[in-house]
Amino acid sequence: MQDIVIVCAGTYGIEQYTEINEINRILISKGKPPAYRILGFLSDEFVDLKAKKVNAEIIGSINDWEIKGNEKYVVGLSRPVQKKKVVSILKEKGACFETIISPYAYVSKDIRIGEGCFISGGSRVSCGVKLGNFVNINGSMICGGATIKDYSTTTGYTVIEDATIDEGVFIGSKSVITSGCLVGKWSQVSAGSIVVDNVKSEVIVFGMPAQEIG
Repeated sequence: MQDIVIVCAGTYGIEQYTEINEINRILISKGKPPAYRILGFLSDEFVDLKAKKVNAEIIGSINDWEIKGNEKYVVGLSRPVQKKKVVSILKEKGACFETIISPYAYVSKDIRIGEGCFISGGSRVSCGVKLGNFVNINGSMICGGATIKDYSTTTGYTVIEDATIDEGVFIGSKSVITSGCLVGKWSQVSAGSIVVDNVKSEVIVFGMPAQEIG
């Protein structure tokens, strides 16, 4: 059984907590041992976990935490800049990160997936997809041949065709990235946008078709 520490105790961290518990529940229902033991959350802010009906505690802060042993970590953050900052802090301390895939996601067996990723329930990741490290796929459809690089996040009902999402991109809900497009590093695709051309790095786009707005 793998010990797990969830980094950050906000809504997204609690979602990962729920998915991990569901993985364990399904295994136990099949007469198998649970895969994970959740040790608790790391948070630099107070969160009333009991009020959120979470049966776990905040066991330390991110900045002051010391690696205990063979535990692994999952990052309960979706914003790319925040993810990279927290991962960098814990990596310097020697942390290793677990990839969590919801039992209610469809994930093709031939995808390539990196460290510390999270694929939530309702997601569909098709054949030939390449996911870097610390990529979050949240209820999205990732079509065959797509590449999504480190720290990027997709959100609900997003469709990514055979396109390339560079490092640190955030894609808002109900967006479509059409085949052949490149979305540049640390850019943001606003909710409901349709990307039909390449997107430059470090910009915000919005619209149908998506246009640069910031």
